[in-house]
Amino acid sequence: MTPGRIGRYQISGELGRGGMAIVYRGVDPVIKRASALKVIRKADLDPREASQILERFKREAQAAGSLQHPNVVAIYEYGEDDDFAWIGMELVEGRSLQEHLLGGWRPELSRLPSVLEQLLEALDYSHSHGVVHRDLKPGNILISSMGEAKISDFGIARIERSQLTQQGEVLGTPFYMAPEQYDGHATDERTDIYSAGVIVYEVLCGRRPFDGRGGNLLRQILQDPPPPASTFEPRLPVAIDVVLAKALAKKPENRYRGARELLDALRDAFPGSGPAAAGTTMLPPLSGIAANVGALRRALGSSAPPTPAASAAPTPASAAAPAGPAARRPAVLFVDDEARVLNALVYLFGDSYEAATATGGAQALEQLRARRFHVLVSDQRMPGMPGVELLRQAKAIAPGTVRLLLTGYSDLAAIVGSVNESEVFRFVSKPWQEEDLRATIAEAVDVAIALEAAAAVPAPALPPNAAVLVLGDAALARAARELAKSAYKVHEAAGVDAALEILAAEEIAAVLCDLDMRAGDPAALLRILKKRSPQTQLVTASAASDSEMIISLINEARIYRFLKKPVNFALLHGALLAALGRYARLARSPALLRTESAKAGRRSAAERSILGRLKALGGRFSAAFKS
Repeated sequence: MTPGRIGRYQISGELGRGGMAIVYRGVDPVIKRASALKVIRKADLDPREASQILERFKREAQAAGSLQHPNVVAIYEYGEDDDFAWIGMELVEGRSLQEHLLGGWRPELSRLPSVLEQLLEALDYSHSHGVVHRDLKPGNILISSMGEAKISDFGIARIERSQLTQQGEVLGTPFYMAPEQYDGHATDERTDIYSAGVIVYEVLCGRRPFDGRGGNLLRQILQDPPPPASTFEPRLPVAIDVVLAKALAKKPENRYRGARELLDALRDAFPGSGPAAAGTTMLPPLSGIAANVGALRRALGSSAPPTPAASAAPTPASAAAPAGPAARRPAVLFVDDEARVLNALVYLFGDSYEAATATGGAQALEQLRARRFHVLVSDQRMPGMPGVELLRQAKAIAPGTVRLLLTGYSDLAAIVGSVNESEVFRFVSKPWQEEDLRATIAEAVDVAIALEAAAAVPAPALPPNAAVLVLGDAALARAARELAKSAYKVHEAAGVDAALEILAAEEIAAVLCDLDMRAGDPAALLRILKKRSPQTQLVTASAASDSEMIISLINEARIYRFLKKPVNFALLHGALLAALGRYARLARSPALLRTESAKAGRRSAAERSILGRLKALGGRFSAAFKS
């Protein structure tokens, strides 16, 4: 619900949301001035983080409040009471540069676009006053209805003499961050030069120099040279490639020393450019974004009237979000011995989750003992304690934490251990793709919530008719019968067709499948079975050392155990008992079925054939196997 008043400001509506702040339109009743109020509601903050967040929020006001420049959003005041902390600031009637770029705006290239001149003039001014922004991006550059560019959102800026943001603390926005920010190294004015270089590149070319996702974006920023801008926009002078290559240098010492030096180099690269008229920062007529409202709209190709832009620069979707208490975010712990990998993960997921990091297994276990995490994402190859050992111990310490193993190596022992000892939810191969990892973590969070809800339910007894089906290995079937004695029934099938008939007629709690069998495609059956009957537990056995096959079955069939042939009968007995116990718990708590969800994949011809056969057989699984 939108408050009627914050401090002395009368609130008339919500402008948008960004990060933890809400931006309201307000009016100062004393001087009748319309303002934007960037507000944090204290009740929404985690008590463990509140003091640091509020201190950083106050520092934003201090950073921008010390600057008085036409191309910097003006700060009027910082205020705080029992319920809110707020920054009163200039209300900019217009839109962000990001919105203009997404809307298809492209500048004239006969001279350096004025919006870039204004950006660098403001940056030169802020640096001269000891303020480094550290999160420059198009969303933080507001364009007023009169064509003025204004830098906003100094929320993670560093002020000289301030100790709140220390070396090693990593904050920013991935596409626009300098390499030293990814590595957690010290930042200075040259960090802003890099971010400004990305913005210049994007405005001139209509695309960013690096557009990868996840690990690919990290590699591009840290290792790859930027593609020459003139290859994407042939109207650009070739000299611009040299300027941008220096602005985007990997090492700070190889970049321009300041914004003024970069601005001069850009003007020299555009033959028609020169210093702006003295005493004005208005965009010149017909030079990209025009100097009056009508010309601005024509230049941007927009017929819609401008809307108020707030310094939080929210997206249109977030601006429409209803006011209400922010939900407490799920907690995810990332573990890797490479700082740059951890930094990349925090950048990508810090807005959606409470993202914590650890550089090794011992540190991660300490954090797991200290607080609740919904998801644990661990690398495998780390000094001291490999990922599979960390996940095994984590299972004992925090059984409700869903475990993901992240690695770029096909280590068979680690893969088998991740199934048998750690009960890993997913095996994620590096280099990971952002979309896939984001979807996997979201699914893991859902699973963790389901586990938490079911934790209080006592372990039930096995349903009386539940049985084990052994597929493809007569010796394994004999061993299973001997081990079962009279505790549970064991069925045997030589091939997939015979297994389908049993599945249609009997309640099968667990399938013990020989992956080496030559009759049919057992892996296809397991994938179908997990998708259509997720409560059935899958135990596999193989003599082959096929890491890729096991990874596929972990992700696409959620196999419960993997046994290396020749099978140790004690391990077999333990695996079957554990599988039957899990089946009983799932039968008692249907909400837990989401913990068995498998990664979707393209259905193979063998899988389509199995579905058709099951439909024809009817029986227990006929309804479940409808496609």
